[in-house]
Amino acid sequence: MLGLFVGLVLTVVVVMLFSISSIVEDRIRQNIHDNFIEAGRVFERIQEVRFRQLRQSGVLLSETPQLKAAVSTADSNTVNNLLRDDLRYLLDFDPIIPDSLVPDSFFEHPDSAGLLLISDHTGIPIGQMSSSPLPIYSIADRPGISEALQGWMPIRAYIWNENGRYFNVISVPIFLQDRVLGTLSYGFPMRQLETEQLSQDIGMEISYFVNNKLIASSLSDKHEVDSEILTRQIHNATFDVVQTGTASIQDIKIGSEDWLMYVAPMHGGTNIGIPGYFAVAKSLTSELSTLRNIQSLIFALGFLGLIAAIFVSVWITGRITKPIRLLVEGVERIGREDFSEEVPVTTNDELGTLTYAFNNLTKGIRERLLMLKFVSEATLDAIKNNISRIEPGGERREVAVFFSDIRGFTSWSEKRSPEEVIEMLNEIFSFQADTIQKFGGDVDKFVGDELVAVFQGKDKEQRAVEAAVEIQRKSIEVVSKNKDIAVGIGINSGDVVMGAMGSSERMDYTVLGSNVNLGARLCSSAKGGQILISDYVFMHLERRILTNTLDTIQMKGFEKPITVHEVNWEKILQSEKNTQEEHHVVTDNNP
Repeated sequence: MLGLFVGLVLTVVVVMLFSISSIVEDRIRQNIHDNFIEAGRVFERIQEVRFRQLRQSGVLLSETPQLKAAVSTADSNTVNNLLRDDLRYLLDFDPIIPDSLVPDSFFEHPDSAGLLLISDHTGIPIGQMSSSPLPIYSIADRPGISEALQGWMPIRAYIWNENGRYFNVISVPIFLQDRVLGTLSYGFPMRQLETEQLSQDIGMEISYFVNNKLIASSLSDKHEVDSEILTRQIHNATFDVVQTGTASIQDIKIGSEDWLMYVAPMHGGTNIGIPGYFAVAKSLTSELSTLRNIQSLIFALGFLGLIAAIFVSVWITGRITKPIRLLVEGVERIGREDFSEEVPVTTNDELGTLTYAFNNLTKGIRERLLMLKFVSEATLDAIKNNISRIEPGGERREVAVFFSDIRGFTSWSEKRSPEEVIEMLNEIFSFQADTIQKFGGDVDKFVGDELVAVFQGKDKEQRAVEAAVEIQRKSIEVVSKNKDIAVGIGINSGDVVMGAMGSSERMDYTVLGSNVNLGARLCSSAKGGQILISDYVFMHLERRILTNTLDTIQMKGFEKPITVHEVNWEKILQSEKNTQEEHHVVTDNNP
C-alpha cells in the first residue's frame, strides 16, 4: 500500500512535469513555425526582387543603341564582339554575391558569367555570352521567346538548361522604333555559390530543385546531409505544391535532426517550361536545443526522485508482496506454457495454502496439455460442445476423407535403426499435418505409416485435393534423400458416421462408413507419388485441377467397379511455375 501511494504521488508529479513541458514546447514550436513561414515568404519576395532586377537589366540592355545597331546587322561576329568586349563588364549576373567573393576568372571567361543570348526577329540566335557554338536552330519555341518576338515584355522568369547549367531567364524584345529586331534573353545562374550566400544572408538553408534534380544546396556540405534523401524529401513536397498551388510546409527528418522545410515554386509557377522549386529549411533540433537542455535537467531530477521513491517502496513492501509476485510469475509462466518449475512456498499463512493449491493445479494442467497432442481437433470440438459428459455414439455428416500412406516404408525400415525410422516418420507426418491444417483439414489419427484426415465445410473436396498436391510437392525433398519411399494418397467424399466410438471408459472420436472405406481403398491402390480420388470428389473440383480418368477398379468390399481419377499434380505445379515466371517477366518489363 505504501508503494502504491508513493507511486501515485510520483505519477501525478511526472504527469505535471510532462504536461508543463509539453505546453511550453508546443508554444515554442508554434512560434518557430510562424517565424519560419514568414522567412519562407521573405525568400519568395527575394525571388520577386531578383526577377525585377533581371527585367530591369534586360530592358536597359535592349535599349542600348550599340546593341540595336549590332542586332540590325544580323551578323553573329558583330553581336558577339559587342557582348564580349563592351558589354560584359556592365552586366551583373550575381547581384547577391559580393565582389570580394567573385574570382577574377569570372570576368575573364564568358562561361563563368550568367546567360545572355541574342536572337533575330525569327528566333535564330545571332550572339551569346558563351564560348560554346551558337544554336543553329530557331529558339522561338523556348519559354518566353515567342512572347518577346510578339513585342511583349516579360511577366515572369523561366528556367533554361544551357550545357548542363540552369538559369532563371527573362526574354525582352529589342525594338527599332515599332519594329521588333530580335530578342534578348538574360538569366541569373543557379549555382552553389549563390545558394550558400543566400543561406548566409537569411540564416537558413537553401536548396534548388529543378527538373526533378537537386542542383544546389547549402544543406549537403554544412550538415553532411545525404543528397538522395534530401532530393526525395523535396520531391515528395512538390506534389503538395502542385495540388494546392501554394507553398508546402512540412516537418521532415534528415539524418539525426528534425527540420522544417518550406517548398515553393520559383517565380511564375511551374506549369510552363522546366519545373523549378526552392526549398528553405531550418533545423528544428537546433532551435529546440536550449529547451531540450532544460527539459533534460528537469527530467533528470525527477528521475532521481523517482528512483529513490521506488527503492524505498520496494524495500518496505518487498516482504509483503513477495508471495504475490511469485504467484504472478507462476501465472505468467503458465501463459507461456512453461511448466518447468513450481512456485516456492515462502509463508505458512493463507498465501502459502494458495501457493500449494496453485502448484497442484499447474501439475494437472501440464498433464492435460500433454494429452492434447494425442487428440484430434474434432475430438476437442466434441468435448467443448458436451463439456459435462461424452457418450458413445455418432451422427451422420458429409465430409471428405483423406488417406496417405508411405510406399516402400516396410522394406526401407528393415534396413534402418528404430531411431532413424521414428525420425523419418516424424518428418513426413509433420509436414503432412501442417499442410492439412493449412487447408482447413483435421488430422484424425496416425496408424503406423498411414495418416487419416477429415475435411469439412464448404469446398472440402477442393481443399483436400489442394492439400494433397502440396504434400506431394513437399515430399519430393524427402524422396530426394530417401529414394526408396514415396507417398500415396486417396481421397473420397460423402456421408459418414462421426462420433465417439468405444466403451464408456475408453473412447475414440473418429469417422466410419463405406465412404471412409472407399477412401482407404483408394489410398491402398495409389502408387508412390500418386493421388487417387473418387468420381464424387472429381465432380466437386474446380476445372483448374488437372486430372486423368483411369479404368474402373473393383474395390474390395464394393459390388460395383469404382470410377477412379488421378490428380496430375506434377502438371499443376508446372503450370503454377509457368504462371509465376510470366508474372515476373511482365513485372520486369513494366516497372
